[in-house]
Amino acid sequence: MSNELQIATDRGQSMAELMGVSSTPSQQSTPSIARVGMIHQPIMGEVEFNDKTIKTEVVPVGAFTLTQGDDKVYSNGVTFRVFAQRNQWQRWNSETEEMEKSVMSNSLNGDMKDSIGGFNLGRPTGYIDDFQSLPEATKQIMRSVKRVKVFFGTVTLDNPVNDKGEPVTGNYTDVPVVMDVKNRDSLKSIDAVLNGLSRKNLLPIMSTIKLSGVEDSIPTGAKFGKIEAKLGSSVDLSDSDNDTLKDFIELVEYMNGKVLDLHNERNGAGISDEDAAVVKDIIDNDFIEVG
Repeated sequence: MSNELQIATDRGQSMAELMGVSSTPSQQSTPSIARVGMIHQPIMGEVEFNDKTIKTEVVPVGAFTLTQGDDKVYSNGVTFRVFAQRNQWQRWNSETEEMEKSVMSNSLNGDMKDSIGGFNLGRPTGYIDDFQSLPEATKQIMRSVKRVKVFFGTVTLDNPVNDKGEPVTGNYTDVPVVMDVKNRDSLKSIDAVLNGLSRKNLLPIMSTIKLSGVEDSIPTGAKFGKIEAKLGSSVDLSDSDNDTLKDFIELVEYMNGKVLDLHNERNGAGISDEDAAVVKDIIDNDFIEVG
């Protein structure tokens, strides 16, 4: 085992750039992958107590979910190892029942092509000094479009259970996954751990992170789950990590490619004016009579 990883020299990128902790973005095709999420409503079940059937929570708010195809398993805590991270704009369109997305990038600065044929899902680029001075329509867009940090890594479930709260068996150790995080407190907690590693000149991949779910609520009383992160154990890098990282980078490229396909399909712009002029010149020259 070694703490030095020879990484994809043909790409001409450092490991930090590929992992999304440097400012250079990356661009191939891979299949679907498991996802980690969190439940914000408890799963209720029935238990027998003193010869009576009682309805109770069997999976609490804040439990993590691991979704692999049609299989869904729950856990009150997980151990996560970050291989890569990217930023993205997302918005749920209730009319089309589609999650609209921008491409993923190391930074949200600049215009990011999106799946509806525009940029940033209509959100203004850059920092807004005076939100209240914006037109109401722009305010609504900014409220509906969420900043999401997408983590690519491996997860180990602390206590896997099914939707009845019953322990399940299976391989739930070091499973390659994607995890979208948009809650501000959750991101702040995870970023604090990752920034702590950075201050020690360590990459995120060099340590695990212990994630637990905690219950919170909004003023209306509605409950939701959020993530609390703590530093886990240090990890020595291995040759297999190189292959895992390459797989994740190819997944990022594949997912961005799907967004770009929708962008090109829906922007209605066709070719640019410059390209149109070049084509016109070619056509005109083809029909010039010489002599």
